[in-house]
Amino acid sequence: MPHVISDTLRNAGSNSVAPSATTDSAQGNEGLTPMVQSSLWAIIALVVAAILMGLGPIFVRFSDVSPDASAFWRVALAAPLLGATVFLIPAGSSKPANGNGVSARKRGDTGLMILAGLLFAADLVACHMAIEMTTVGNAILLNNLAPVIIGFLGLFGIARKPGVMFWCGVPFAVIGGYFLFRASETGAGSMRGDAFAVLAAFFYAGYLIVISRLRRNHSAVSIMFWSTLTTMIALGAMMVIKGNFVLPPHMTGWLALIGLAVLVHVLGQGMVSVGLKRVDEATGSMILLLQPFVASILGAVILGEMLNQWHIMGSTAVVVALLIATRRRRTL
Repeated sequence: MPHVISDTLRNAGSNSVAPSATTDSAQGNEGLTPMVQSSLWAIIALVVAAILMGLGPIFVRFSDVSPDASAFWRVALAAPLLGATVFLIPAGSSKPANGNGVSARKRGDTGLMILAGLLFAADLVACHMAIEMTTVGNAILLNNLAPVIIGFLGLFGIARKPGVMFWCGVPFAVIGGYFLFRASETGAGSMRGDAFAVLAAFFYAGYLIVISRLRRNHSAVSIMFWSTLTTMIALGAMMVIKGNFVLPPHMTGWLALIGLAVLVHVLGQGMVSVGLKRVDEATGSMILLLQPFVASILGAVILGEMLNQWHIMGSTAVVVALLIATRRRRTL
């Protein structure tokens, strides 16, 4: 699940600076300006992030606990690392997007932080349930329809009103969703699991909208920590109420949960935030679409989930829809 926070992005044009004509060609990489080099590293960061997040469904399957339990341990193990990042990094490295230095303790923003955490908790539970029920490819692809859902919410004033290009992508999203559900109907997955993946996309869309409001006054790492902490408390309370506060029975389960927390939640999503500071949304979105393909390949190789023609057609249509929907930089 790539955490794309739209208003943290920079225009691609500001990053495309040509090398100096006076630089000797023998200097190699020294001929590249710092801005070009930073953009290259940002692209590499996004590629690595997409690969790491593609590991998520595999870790969920090998966690040996229920979907809500794997969601809880994911954030519980990640929270201390994020907290250390927030409190140990230099203050100047954690400024809000608009640089106005607004305190993270504003009352209105506290409510938004809690709401973001609750929406993320709902997203994680629904997504992990989808991963357990249907193919990992379907679960991740349908969950990535969040940008399309945000466009529809723009019609109600909740997000920015979508432009003409958005409507060009909607038919591909509908067709792709139908094909993926059709793939599950033929026995290669679960339609109920697909439905949970779509539900997760709705929760994730709401999460992104709230995050975009918070980014006006707070840094990405601060938001990620406080929303993760809220998610951990909410999921922990739910598990206690359900009597489902369980631990993985084997070391394999713990290793999977640690991988989910460290590699996917902290490093994967953290590298997305870093990479998107230097790469425009169109390029970033294209790179992050590696995630569902990595998940699908790993699902086939490790879990034996073979793809049929419906999966292939559905995946293609959904990718086209996402490329069109995120073609231009969008402010929520």
